Amino acid sequence: MIVPLAAPLVSAALAAHPLGNFSVNHYDGLTIHRDRIELVSIVDSAEIPTLQQPVRGPVDAHARRACAGLRDTVRGTVEGRPLAWRVTEASFAYQAGAAGLRTSRLTCRLTAPLRVDRPLTLTFANTHRAGTVGWREITARGDGVRLSASSVPAHSVSGGLRDYPADLLSSPLDVRRARVTVEPGAGDAATSVTVPGVDTITRYTALLADRLNTLVGADRLTVPLGMLALFLSLLLGAVHAAMPGHGKTVMAAYLAGRDRRLRDTVAVAATVTATHTAGVLVLGVLVTLTASFTGEAVLRWLGVASGLIIALIGAGLLRSARRRSPVPVPVPDPDPDHGHGHGHGQGRRSGGVVALAVAGGLVPSPSALVVLLGAVALGRTVFGVMTVVCYGLGMAFTLLAAALALRKLGDLTLVGRLQRLRPYSATMTAALVLLVGTGVTLRAVAALV
Repeated sequence: MIVPLAAPLVSAALAAHPLGNFSVNHYDGLTIHRDRIELVSIVDSAEIPTLQQPVRGPVDAHARRACAGLRDTVRGTVEGRPLAWRVTEASFAYQAGAAGLRTSRLTCRLTAPLRVDRPLTLTFANTHRAGTVGWREITARGDGVRLSASSVPAHSVSGGLRDYPADLLSSPLDVRRARVTVEPGAGDAATSVTVPGVDTITRYTALLADRLNTLVGADRLTVPLGMLALFLSLLLGAVHAAMPGHGKTVMAAYLAGRDRRLRDTVAVAATVTATHTAGVLVLGVLVTLTASFTGEAVLRWLGVASGLIIALIGAGLLRSARRRSPVPVPVPDPDPDHGHGHGHGQGRRSGGVVALAVAGGLVPSPSALVVLLGAVALGRTVFGVMTVVCYGLGMAFTLLAAALALRKLGDLTLVGRLQRLRPYSATMTAALVLLVGTGVTLRAVAALV
């Protein structure tokens, strides 16, 4: 008999999902008895996938349908023979998430007959929503039997997707299969989990994002709270542009400021802001309109496109720089806007700088998207758009500051003997752009695999 195990809504205020707002996280806990095998399968969906798949009809009926679909994706064998799973219990519950949105938790209990009267080899795999990103964890333990070998631990390091270890958030578990050897007796095999280090900057940035989400999702949004939310959006955008992986935008600002034309730097900052804001708004519309739209996959492909644009620009700059012969002693040009052939070179450089700026803002921030969707869900669409614009402006301020700092640093370092490197600066810059673009592309492609 299938019974609902939880109420449809948990009203406690929670922070943004620790694994990301696009994540769909899975836990499968296997318990092997003498006469059967039991499975507790939990699906913890973050804000955006929960928004895309709303419950239609009674909650208990939705839970039964969802668990029936999950059962069909579970594969278990014993000595090569398939196990016959059936659902015994099902539950579904909402929880408060970021920016007034909700997360969801589906819990399915399944069982299959099994007789352990001799050593047996079991295999298990769960392909439910295999194309989504997120935490995937499997555990296995014995009750009245002994696991003499197991490829997975006996206990969950996430408490059944309720307490994700902070040290594993940057590299979440991705265990989709298990192999276990079971025999009559008692006691389980020992297993361990490797824990990487913690990214402190990311942790504090997440705290700022959680505070912003709380303000946007407040029941009553006063003017002071609204102003604070907009300021936090500005601050988060500035931090976002300075984080690792956004060196391409800093390089765009630097290239724009090489000829001491402040308006070029402002144009770069404005381009990044406009591209990022437009990307968030378009992605928000697509996520809202269709449940089949996978926002995380789009972000990955945009990352590939961004990296390819940067790499192509770097290759073009490098080819252009190698065609020029460096002079032995640099002579500053008192009027950089004049001179034979300079206008053509400036136009080519400007095109590359604008393309770099577009690449820098091409990948929308998931945190900005969640704030927008949360505001829209609460009927605060205009305010949501304002927060996204402030987020983009924060990125622009970082770029302006970086350009001015790099230009000042260039003035200081091009003194004395270091001035001899100036003829080679174009080649060095082009090589750096090419290197960054290649790295961004490879990282984005690896995330697609």
